[in-house]
Amino acid sequence: MSLQLTSRQSNILDFIRARLEQAGQVPTLEEIGQAMGLANVSAVLKHVRSLEAKGRLVIEPNRSRGIRLVSSADALDADTMELPLVGRIAAGEPLFSEARIERTLRVSRWLFRLRPDYLVRVVGDSMRDEGILDQDLVGVHATPVARHGQVVAARVGGDRFTIKRLHWQGEVIRLLPNSAGYQPIDPDPTEDFAIEGLFAGLLRGS
Repeated sequence: MSLQLTSRQSNILDFIRARLEQAGQVPTLEEIGQAMGLANVSAVLKHVRSLEAKGRLVIEPNRSRGIRLVSSADALDADTMELPLVGRIAAGEPLFSEARIERTLRVSRWLFRLRPDYLVRVVGDSMRDEGILDQDLVGVHATPVARHGQVVAARVGGDRFTIKRLHWQGEVIRLLPNSAGYQPIDPDPTEDFAIEGLFAGLLRGS
């Protein structure tokens, strides 16, 4: 999503600021619509939600004047988040464990397609053709649920962590690499196996 405002969004934001300064309160959606020449309140709400998505304001539900402007400092915070970098894991532990946090990184939320819960460092290049390289920091959206064809973070055999594309048809689960020279992983039903999360995006050179 582009963070740049459209001219309509800029006009709406300016109007909200001006009304707040003049009257001490933000306008209602109806008042914004009247000022902008928008008869349909749903069209006003669409623009206001876009401003919220771009970190310029917050919509407080169930209030007629439920708009709160965001300061410059808050807007910066809205564009970034702090993520823990998880280190090595012990057998049987979940991938994300407070005891395994190496450090915390502040990163732009717009680098990720899903909201990540933590970062892990990739070791190896079995997903090179997927654009995931050795030593990249991969964002993981924590969930035990994944669909066939998604790139997942998985734990195999208790302490082996891997990023692979999930092949799941019927009762058959395989973890597929995307680089020449690597073989699929077929989890042993007698060993510990878990989907830890979905690939959310990555950082390089961190």
